[in-house]
Amino acid sequence: MRDIKILGCEYTERLGITAKLQATNSSSVLKYDYRLTVKFYGPDRALLGTRFPSIPFVGPGKTDTLDVSQPFVPKAGSSGTVRCEVSSVTRTVRS
Repeated sequence: MRDIKILGCEYTERLGITAKLQATNSSSVLKYDYRLTVKFYGPDRALLGTRFPSIPFVGPGKTDTLDVSQPFVPKAGSSGTVRCEVSSVTRTVRS
């Protein structure tokens, strides 16, 4: 999990909720693929959905980014902030 950061979590009318993710390969020798579980929560803290994206081919000492979106249409009159969470990460060596 230390290789993964959430750079942002925002709502837009066009995409819904988007998590901006970053993977930084902490190895100085190995190339990795990262498989993530990302959960999206609405303003009422209800789970809206779960996505399972990958960030492949991250070279030694390199950083890559990925945007992952969850469709969401807020209820009329609702307010509050949305939340994105990375709940698990699997890092696999890429040959």
